Amino acid sequence: MQSTTLTHAKLRLSENNVRKANGDAGLEALAASIAEHGLLQPLIVSPSAGKKTLYDVHAGGRRWRAIGRLIERGVLPKDYAIDVRLCENEDAVAREISLAENLIREAMTPADEARAYRDIVDSGADAEAVARRFGVTVRHVQGRLRLADLAEPIFAALADGDITLDVAMAYGSTGDRERQAAAWERLSTSWQADNPQAIRRAIAEESLSADHPIARFLGEAEYVACGGRIERDLFAAEGEGWWLDGDLAMDLAAKKLAYEAEVAELGSKLAWVKPTLATHVTYDETKDLHAYWPRRAEPSAEAQARMDEISDRMTEIAEILDAPDDGDDVEALEAEYNALDTEHDRLADTELLIPEEDKPNVGTFLVLGKDGQPRLLETYYTSAKPARRPSASGEPVGGDEIEGDELAPSASLPRSLEEQMAKDRRDVLALHIAHDPALALDLAIFSLARDHAGHFGHSDTGCTIRITDRNEPSGLTGIPAGPAVTELEQQRASLPNDWASEEDSFASFLAFRSLDDGVKAGWLAYAVSQSLKASLASGMHACTFQSRLGAEIGIDMAQHWRPGAENFFDRIKKAQILSILGQFDPEIALRYAAAKKSELATAAARLCSGDTIIEPEIKAKALAWVPDAMRFDGVAGDLIDSGIALDDGYEDAGDMPLDAANQNDVDDPLNQAA
Repeated sequence: MQSTTLTHAKLRLSENNVRKANGDAGLEALAASIAEHGLLQPLIVSPSAGKKTLYDVHAGGRRWRAIGRLIERGVLPKDYAIDVRLCENEDAVAREISLAENLIREAMTPADEARAYRDIVDSGADAEAVARRFGVTVRHVQGRLRLADLAEPIFAALADGDITLDVAMAYGSTGDRERQAAAWERLSTSWQADNPQAIRRAIAEESLSADHPIARFLGEAEYVACGGRIERDLFAAEGEGWWLDGDLAMDLAAKKLAYEAEVAELGSKLAWVKPTLATHVTYDETKDLHAYWPRRAEPSAEAQARMDEISDRMTEIAEILDAPDDGDDVEALEAEYNALDTEHDRLADTELLIPEEDKPNVGTFLVLGKDGQPRLLETYYTSAKPARRPSASGEPVGGDEIEGDELAPSASLPRSLEEQMAKDRRDVLALHIAHDPALALDLAIFSLARDHAGHFGHSDTGCTIRITDRNEPSGLTGIPAGPAVTELEQQRASLPNDWASEEDSFASFLAFRSLDDGVKAGWLAYAVSQSLKASLASGMHACTFQSRLGAEIGIDMAQHWRPGAENFFDRIKKAQILSILGQFDPEIALRYAAAKKSELATAAARLCSGDTIIEPEIKAKALAWVPDAMRFDGVAGDLIDSGIALDDGYEDAGDMPLDAANQNDVDDPLNQAA
């Protein structure tokens, strides 16, 4: 080939150029790059047939179009000298040159782009200036600069291709390199190393909001005095922001709460008070314990007399308030009623009576309120299994203590009768719910959604509407999360979950019932979505119902899932990849026959994601292709299970056969050839 220069007017796009679509995509960015840095790669041209004064552009058509825009705007002169490489090849050869440049080109890696932007910014430019110079958005530049600030081992892994851009961005969700490094050390060698969502959760869990109950309990002064760091935005006031050293805060709070528990244990005369650094006690903490109901001492004669007076007066006030007389001072009466009610509760709150033989095993938990204040649970537990002894009827009953003529709950009932009564009582409640569809729907949604809204304690609602374990396949380990998972998490995050933080189950239910119908419907849809088991159209995970359901609602799998290198092509044989490429175009399969498996997988992933410039009909096939077993349109069989009889013996036969890989615009991060 001969190197020379030609003006824009003497050039035209070749009819053999393989790029037929997306001609305007990124053209402004390319024009900005050429205006700033000049043309870094020459165009590949040949004399036009029948037009001796014109030359056809076979490679670099987008650069030629970008220069044309700059000339129209007066940025470049009309006689601007364009560097070209002149060849005398025939149409078939020119077509191969165009295909080689477009198909093999590798875009600049995010790590290299981040370094390039960082060097420019370090020289004195800001993100806005960089964006203007290269025709990209400010947000794109800022994102790449955030990558450049990653902790060293994470950035090195990104540069070496050991982690994906999504994983690197997950670590970059915080600008604190120490938190990044801590999360990297913990997760990089685990099965969640390639899961961006898990990484983001791990980083978020290491920090605490300033209004978190643990932060309120500990106090900012004590946290900062011990070396804790706080991150606030420009508009945050004192006491707001994020506590970056979550581990430090939780360690300090745990020690402080342990001391409070010791004090509470001495004051309550219980055998144990266990500190729990949470607003509720989880099922795991109580699963080996048994509920214990101690009796209270009888009030003194004086207290009982006063309680009777209070009850009489409260009855009088209630009758007055119910009467249609506008002359009474309603506010004063209501205030008196509330004060009397508080006094009655105080008098009834007598000393707990725990038998001596039970005392060594009875205790409770010290938890945090939403305001950060520690409080003792009013529920008591015993580490000893309650004894069961026969009743007069011979049926075993609970070991609750009986004093005088007062019976503990169910102490005198045969077990069979107790069970029958429980069933009858359940049936009465069921009858009423069956006649109240609105209540039934609220109860169903509440029961399904509560765990997903953040309540992970033991369910004490007595309602068995639950989403059980989906028994996810073991093959999920290490698979990158797909776009559908991200969208599901966004859907979950958009739903309010304050109602689930209520510690009392019934209060939580009432809070849920007060939600807007649209919000409740959203929770129902999300909760039910989490009940689905993994399935395919065929094979050991086949589920005909789900296949027909997806077809009924018209799911186009290609719009939601694309076969990439990590989630598909790396995991199948080379012969199978070539067979798939052959469905798009037999010539593509032949061209990659000698490529290494890793290069082949990458190229196939790029084809199926639309990142490679090919003929429109081939691109349409690649963008629409998914394995048959993934489809919801009733296609039977699976390409991967169909037994492909291709030779796989040349997996390491050599590199890709085309030599045109050096004809792309990789010298400049943003002057991409077309």
